[in-house]
Amino acid sequence: MLSKAFFDSNVFIFGFERPRSNSRRILDLLVDGELRGVVTDRVVREVMRYIRRYYGKDLGGKFRDLMLLTCELLLEEDFPIDPELSALVGAQDAGALAAVRSSGLSRLVSTDSDFAKVPEHRTPREYLRELNEPPRPGDE
Repeated sequence: MLSKAFFDSNVFIFGFERPRSNSRRILDLLVDGELRGVVTDRVVREVMRYIRRYYGKDLGGKFRDLMLLTCELLLEEDFPIDPELSALVGAQDAGALAAVRSSGLSRLVSTDSDFAKVPEHRTPREYLRELNEPPRPGDE
């Protein structure tokens, strides 16, 4: 059975910008169909906004397609955000955590330290170790 995890926007950005990173290895596994990814609409918008700003509109569109073809899309508005989640990770990240918990996912892969107190949180390096994939130095 394929591993299924929620991927935060920084995994996609680091994976694109740092070809020798752990995030890049995760993207390669997604593209090869060896992982099942989950993202929210906020993650898609954040990644597209970043890629468009620094690399252009065309590449932003290609990255959107990559995320939508390799990951299940969840809409944050479909998940109630408990005030305790906002207090735990901040208002901006609470939607991602609500989506993870409401969907029954056990992994939220991110380099964002706001998720550090969350039991579902894994850095890309930790996630690769759980998959028995050799990680590279550094968390990203």
